[in-house]
Amino acid sequence: MEWRGILDGRPLPILMGIVNVTPDSFSDGGSYPSVEAAVEHGLRLAQEGAAILDVGGESTRPPVYGAAAEVSAAEEIGRVVPVVEALAGRAGVPVSIDTRKAAVARAALAAGASIVNDVTALRHDPGSGAAAADAGALVVLMHMRGTDPRTMQNDLSYSAPIEEIAVHLSDAAARAQAAGIPAGRIALDPGLGFGKSAAHNLLLIARLRRFCELGFPIVVGASRKGFTARYSGLPADAPPRLRLAGSLAAAAEAAARGASVVRVHDVAATRRFFETLRAGAPGPEAAAKAGASPEAYAQMETALREAAGPDSGADRIGR
Repeated sequence: MEWRGILDGRPLPILMGIVNVTPDSFSDGGSYPSVEAAVEHGLRLAQEGAAILDVGGESTRPPVYGAAAEVSAAEEIGRVVPVVEALAGRAGVPVSIDTRKAAVARAALAAGASIVNDVTALRHDPGSGAAAADAGALVVLMHMRGTDPRTMQNDLSYSAPIEEIAVHLSDAAARAQAAGIPAGRIALDPGLGFGKSAAHNLLLIARLRRFCELGFPIVVGASRKGFTARYSGLPADAPPRLRLAGSLAAAAEAAARGASVVRVHDVAATRRFFETLRAGAPGPEAAAKAGASPEAYAQMETALREAAGPDSGADRIGR
């Protein structure tokens, strides 16, 4: 299987639904404390329109939410494998394992996962590339400062952020191919919030075309992240579940700049939003039909377009 087998023939972007099997993820940690609850949640996301289910058993939240706990490979395997196995057999869509660890990747792939989503782009564990290659898995390789979520926000300085991140992603793709993963099985993620400021996150979306030029599908994960609250007029301490409007605006702008996959918590709302956009509605109206504040959406949309400038290379969805 290659990425084109998932992407071809579908309206883009496709939706990657988030299934966190963690007690401490920034948005929904502890919401699905049992295997049964997590599986039920994943099945619901697939029914709502997720084309991929991304199962994670270790929080990679930024330190602003409190340092994420270190999780052993054995504990992570115990969390994710029963969920992956059930979803791979019942959901009818590919299952991704969100992990930095080769042992976890191998166990999840053996249980039926077909994608490895590694926030460290195969750098944290030298065996992760071989684990994916041996299984014939697809990979998502993300840019991150360092390999530890607990320290990734310590240094946010870049001399030329877009080019530095593009070089990092190009190197990650080369590293994956050297490990035996064919180019057609590789997707790249610029890593919103992983060693980035709020302003960097806007800029990454605004200049997403640069990453598309690398020749791989681009995955974007803006859902419920802090900058979606900040730039949509919500207070800094607004609960993540209230950040839908900003998340939708970020997804729309990313899609307009070439994102093939958006990783989201709110699958049903995001699917409804894109369907309305494709029917020709303006963004705020589509957001309202998806259950989000059109005013908050418009604020986020304005911030994104100001970051893009007058010549961003964006193509408006549904316009």
